[in-house]
Amino acid sequence: MSVTYRKILSKDKKRYTIEFDYNLNGIRRVFRKPKITYLATPRTAQERQDKKNKLLLADKVKAKMEIDELYAFNMIERNFQWNKDFLEFFEDFIERKVQTSEKRTYCAMLKKFKRYVGRNKLPCSDIDEEFLLGFKDYLDLELSGVSAYNYFKKLKRVIKEATIARYFRTNPMAEIVNSKGKSKEKETLVFEEVKALLETECRNEEIKTAFLFCCYTGIRFCDVQTLTWNNIKNNNTLDLVQLKTKERLTMDLHQDAVRLLEISKRQNNDKLVFQLPTSTTCLKVLREWVAKAGINKHITWHCSRHTFATLLNHQNQNITTISKLLGHKSLKETEIYIRVAENAKSKAVKSLRSMFK
Repeated sequence: MSVTYRKILSKDKKRYTIEFDYNLNGIRRVFRKPKITYLATPRTAQERQDKKNKLLLADKVKAKMEIDELYAFNMIERNFQWNKDFLEFFEDFIERKVQTSEKRTYCAMLKKFKRYVGRNKLPCSDIDEEFLLGFKDYLDLELSGVSAYNYFKKLKRVIKEATIARYFRTNPMAEIVNSKGKSKEKETLVFEEVKALLETECRNEEIKTAFLFCCYTGIRFCDVQTLTWNNIKNNNTLDLVQLKTKERLTMDLHQDAVRLLEISKRQNNDKLVFQLPTSTTCLKVLREWVAKAGINKHITWHCSRHTFATLLNHQNQNITTISKLLGHKSLKETEIYIRVAENAKSKAVKSLRSMFK
């Protein structure tokens, strides 16, 4: 949770207005109340004192907002069972709610789920939409389309019950579509397509720069949305604690990622590296931009992680190195990305034109 404030210059460049920015787990809200304004260029002693007083007031408001929001957040959190083990809930659910005729299938699905998780306990706080989409990818690659659909459908039921039991504030499955039949192959971008995106105009330059930065770092949307300049060391090293896994990730930045940071710094001097709108808006703009670049693929923000893995795999980096750079806890997760990368390699070779008529 963080509260910052920015100074917004008026169109006539005569006054500044303070805008408060509140960010909690990637959810961002902006406030302009109380209204605090002051002259951009104070000339008299009184005007300079007024500016000083207004900035002191902004600091006090920021401190109060942090205290109020932390209190409200703690009161809400007490009513939810974030730290409870979801695997234990899953086993209990099978025992209490599942009919005898279905128990065998549910147990088989739980076994798959545990294999994907790779640990004995799974706090509910670790489960979000991205985690569940990762498991869906895993099922799609491990099983046939119908089996993957049926397994994921059962997990949706368990997650719904866990949400009712207040293990989650909102259902992390709510926006995930479970399509029947053979799933689409996971999309990724090859180098030429990343370059095409760089050369194509996007109606939101912040989204463009942030997405390309993710393609060269592999960080998740929630992490790039909350990335601050404190996470950039010596202008060429990324150092952050990932929101999803709570694991520290440190990596040297590729020269192209450094160039993208330079572009972002010219655009704004705020503490956040990228001023991004909501995830829904980002996805909408991203798809418009991809289509404009002439790329006929179903690209989501998560594809930037697959793209990063693909670019590394094309340079023959080993799976352990790729796993560490992606911040994965187990190689099982990374294997999904490698298979997608290998498919991209195969497609690239097949796309070469034949010299024989």
